[in-house]
Amino acid sequence: MNCKQIIAVSAVVLFALMLVPVADAATIENSPSGTVEVDNMNGGGFDFTLQSDNSFELTVTITENGRELSVQTFNVTPGENVIHVDLGMMTSVGNHTIRVECTPANEMEGGHGFNVNVEVTQNILSNWAVYGAIAVVVIIIVIFAYIKMRDTPKVKPEMTFEELEAQRKAEMAAKADKKQKKEKTPAPTTERKRYVAKSEEQPKAAEPKVAEEPKVKESRLLERKEKAPKMTFEELEAQKQAEKAKKAADKEKKKSSDKSERERYLEEKRKKKEQE
Repeated sequence: MNCKQIIAVSAVVLFALMLVPVADAATIENSPSGTVEVDNMNGGGFDFTLQSDNSFELTVTITENGRELSVQTFNVTPGENVIHVDLGMMTSVGNHTIRVECTPANEMEGGHGFNVNVEVTQNILSNWAVYGAIAVVVIIIVIFAYIKMRDTPKVKPEMTFEELEAQRKAEMAAKADKKQKKEKTPAPTTERKRYVAKSEEQPKAAEPKVAEEPKVKESRLLERKEKAPKMTFEELEAQKQAEKAKKAADKEKKKSSDKSERERYLEEKRKKKEQE
């Protein structure tokens, strides 16, 4: 084979190699070098950069001592991709070393995994004792405020002289009205009105004369005898008979009056029973 033939074969081989597609690759950059701090209540995470020549779906698997903690997926595009890995699943307080694996491995160049040191710190609000202490403090404050409000006298709003005078007059009027209502007698019933009207129509019985004392009566008789003119025996006898007749007539009149009053009372009583 001469020199021309060798050059021609070499050119064909080079051309064939140029036609074969070159596989694209992704490279991990800026992976965490220090310790990543995570809150056991609010969580946390870290970022790393992935340089890629094509698009694919990246799967990130996080493990600790061979135990899988989380699997997360990301869409990778050509160029620089910032991947944020969430570590919210880590709640055990203390230092941990986790392994981050990126797949598919055939898309990665220069290694597809790395280790990360993680420190999980305790959030003060994750302790139930804190909530208990807060509740106790709130209860104490409420009790103290209630006692303070109960013991503090209520301050009346300031009033002008005119307002005070109007208030005083209103109180006095209310008291007078209340007193008048108490003193007001109940209205008489119809039956009582009838009885009172009938009793008023009846003549009042003659009030019995109070017996005079013997000495007073005797002195008055002596005065009458001294003042009276001297009369004959016949005149005295006639006067005596007239006085007796007058006394008898008064007595009879009184009896008839008492009888008529009793009859009227019995008649009213009978009518009342009939009405009932």
